[in-house]
Amino acid sequence: MKLLEILNKRRIFKLVLGLGNQSEQQIRDCAGIFAAAGCDMFDINPSVPAINALFSGIIDAGKSPDDFFLCLSLGIDGDQHTFKAFVDPSKCIACEKCILSCPQNAISFKNNSAFVDSLKCIGCKKCKCPAISYQSIPFDLKEVVSLSNRFNADCIELHISSNSSPLDSIKYIVDNSDAMLSICLDRKYYSNNDIEKLIQDVIQITQSTNFIIQADGVPMSGGDDSFSSTLQAVAMAHLVQKFGTYLLISGGTNSKTALLADMCGVNFHGISVGSFARKIVFNSSDPVSEAKKLVDSLKKNY
Repeated sequence: MKLLEILNKRRIFKLVLGLGNQSEQQIRDCAGIFAAAGCDMFDINPSVPAINALFSGIIDAGKSPDDFFLCLSLGIDGDQHTFKAFVDPSKCIACEKCILSCPQNAISFKNNSAFVDSLKCIGCKKCKCPAISYQSIPFDLKEVVSLSNRFNADCIELHISSNSSPLDSIKYIVDNSDAMLSICLDRKYYSNNDIEKLIQDVIQITQSTNFIIQADGVPMSGGDDSFSSTLQAVAMAHLVQKFGTYLLISGGTNSKTALLADMCGVNFHGISVGSFARKIVFNSSDPVSEAKKLVDSLKKNY
């Protein structure tokens, strides 16, 4: 069944494996756990090794990749999701604060200095330090579309939190791929008026509202399971719901998101969970049960 048909019938749960996350083992572990827990869609960086790791994790759970929707994500140049952290050993004082702050377990101690595993780094910038710098490393749009067509991806998601205009990229996706378009946007660079104009421009390009807006509250902010953590995600969704597109909520999402969105009268079609969901995999002694609780908490109001 096509993604559009499912979105018209029920809300979905999307696991965000991290646009910058290229760790095949992490991807495989997370995919297996959430495939067993009832996930509907997997959001992943657009590379063959990552997709193969995703499929392997799903098979590990006794499921078929055909039973899930595949979303390939990329960000335009300057989007936060395209950044990687790099340590200057000459400036590192070995305080290890960055190691403790990293939600991806991407930083370790090596040769008397912190070291970032670039395959695990998702550019969340929670490791801010005078010894750490960040570099935007965007994916090539044409390669992503080609990969999407090769693997029959259900969705291509473009992260657009940047000063750069996304319209040419959006038009290229629409013209060259059968995958459903998703745009992930937050208010870091866009005022409410800017968001309204951008969405109207996208509607003009697509000549319909049959695309997804992933309303990002605070990108990669998921950590604790509180209403305050998910508040901005629900507020962003409340802002963009009036345009009549399909709507996913992300950015600080947790088990409270669906409840708060329903309390606020938000008409949404699904919830994307990244940092909070991956934290379950990394830190729980029974990750499948914990993952199922999270998925169920977001579907219980459906």
